[in-house]
Amino acid sequence: MDWEAWGAWLRSFGEAYGVNPFVFALLYFGTIPLSLFSFSMMVRNYRLGRSLFWPIAGAFLCFIGTYVYLFIAGRNIPLWVYGLVVLMMSYSGWQIYQRIQRLRGS
Repeated sequence: MDWEAWGAWLRSFGEAYGVNPFVFALLYFGTIPLSLFSFSMMVRNYRLGRSLFWPIAGAFLCFIGTYVYLFIAGRNIPLWVYGLVVLMMSYSGWQIYQRIQRLRGS
Protein backbone atom coordinates (compact mmCIF):
# COMPACT_ATOMS: atom_id res chain seq x y z
CA MET A 1 0.00 0.00 0.00
CA ASP A 2 1.24 3.47 -0.85
CA TRP A 3 1.00 5.25 2.52
CA GLU A 4 2.01 8.58 1.07
CA ALA A 5 -0.86 8.54 -1.42
CA TRP A 6 -3.25 7.41 1.30
CA GLY A 7 -2.17 10.30 3.55
CA ALA A 8 -2.56 12.78 0.68
CA TRP A 9 -6.05 11.43 0.02
CA LEU A 10 -6.98 11.94 3.69
CA ARG A 11 -5.52 15.45 3.75
CA SER A 12 -7.63 16.31 0.70
CA PHE A 13 -10.73 15.84 2.86
CA GLY A 14 -9.30 18.25 5.39
CA GLU A 15 -8.72 20.85 2.72
CA ALA A 16 -12.17 20.39 1.21
CA TYR A 17 -14.10 20.43 4.48
CA GLY A 18 -11.84 22.32 6.89
CA VAL A 19 -11.45 19.34 9.22
CA ASN A 20 -8.10 17.80 10.01
CA PRO A 21 -8.71 14.06 9.44
CA PHE A 22 -5.91 13.11 11.82
CA VAL A 23 -7.41 15.20 14.64
CA PHE A 24 -10.80 13.70 13.85
CA ALA A 25 -9.35 10.17 14.02
CA LEU A 26 -7.48 10.99 17.23
CA LEU A 27 -10.69 12.25 18.84
CA TYR A 28 -12.67 9.29 17.51
CA PHE A 29 -10.29 6.59 18.71
CA GLY A 30 -9.04 8.52 21.73
CA THR A 31 -12.50 8.60 23.29
CA ILE A 32 -12.89 4.82 23.15
CA PRO A 33 -11.13 4.21 26.50
CA LEU A 34 -13.17 7.01 28.11
CA SER A 35 -16.37 5.51 26.71
CA LEU A 36 -15.47 2.09 28.09
CA PHE A 37 -14.76 3.67 31.46
CA SER A 38 -18.13 5.45 31.40
CA PHE A 39 -19.93 2.23 30.54
CA SER A 40 -18.12 0.35 33.33
CA MET A 41 -19.12 3.10 35.76
CA MET A 42 -22.69 2.83 34.51
CA VAL A 43 -22.76 -0.90 35.29
CA ARG A 44 -21.10 -0.37 38.68
CA ASN A 45 -23.51 2.42 39.64
CA TYR A 46 -26.47 0.35 38.52
CA ARG A 47 -25.36 -2.60 40.64
CA LEU A 48 -24.82 -0.33 43.65
CA GLY A 49 -28.15 1.43 43.14
CA ARG A 50 -26.51 4.79 42.47
CA SER A 51 -27.43 7.44 39.94
CA LEU A 52 -26.65 6.68 36.30
CA PHE A 53 -26.66 10.33 35.28
CA TRP A 54 -22.90 11.05 35.27
CA PRO A 55 -21.80 7.81 33.60
CA ILE A 56 -24.43 8.28 30.89
CA ALA A 57 -23.44 11.93 30.47
CA GLY A 58 -19.77 10.90 30.17
CA ALA A 59 -20.55 8.25 27.56
CA PHE A 60 -22.70 10.71 25.63
CA LEU A 61 -20.00 13.39 25.65
CA CYS A 62 -17.42 10.87 24.45
CA PHE A 63 -19.75 9.86 21.65
CA ILE A 64 -20.57 13.37 20.46
CA GLY A 65 -17.16 14.98 21.03
CA THR A 66 -15.79 13.97 17.66
CA TYR A 67 -18.88 15.22 15.87
CA VAL A 68 -18.86 18.50 17.78
CA TYR A 69 -15.36 19.04 16.35
CA LEU A 70 -16.70 18.21 12.89
CA PHE A 71 -19.60 20.66 13.23
CA ILE A 72 -17.48 23.49 14.67
CA ALA A 73 -14.36 23.19 12.52
CA GLY A 74 -16.00 21.92 9.34
CA ARG A 75 -17.18 23.99 6.43
CA ASN A 76 -19.06 23.02 3.29
CA ILE A 77 -20.05 19.74 4.91
CA PRO A 78 -22.91 18.11 2.99
CA LEU A 79 -26.30 18.29 4.68
CA TRP A 80 -26.66 14.50 4.61
CA VAL A 81 -23.65 14.20 6.97
CA TYR A 82 -25.45 16.31 9.58
CA GLY A 83 -28.57 14.21 9.12
CA LEU A 84 -26.62 10.96 9.45
CA VAL A 85 -24.89 12.12 12.65
CA VAL A 86 -28.19 13.24 14.19
CA LEU A 87 -29.78 9.89 13.28
CA MET A 88 -26.83 7.97 14.78
CA MET A 89 -27.02 10.02 17.97
CA SER A 90 -30.78 9.56 18.25
CA TYR A 91 -30.60 5.81 17.63
CA SER A 92 -27.73 5.35 20.08
CA GLY A 93 -29.54 7.35 22.75
CA TRP A 94 -32.68 5.31 22.23
CA GLN A 95 -30.71 2.04 22.48
CA ILE A 96 -29.05 3.11 25.73
CA TYR A 97 -32.44 4.15 27.12
CA GLN A 98 -33.96 0.78 26.15
CA ARG A 99 -31.09 -1.16 27.75
CA ILE A 100 -31.39 0.78 30.99
CA GLN A 101 -35.15 0.17 31.06
CA ARG A 102 -34.60 -3.57 30.52
CA LEU A 103 -32.03 -3.63 33.32
CA ARG A 104 -34.40 -1.88 35.69
CA GLY A 105 -37.25 -4.19 34.75
CA SER A 106 -35.35 -7.41 35.39
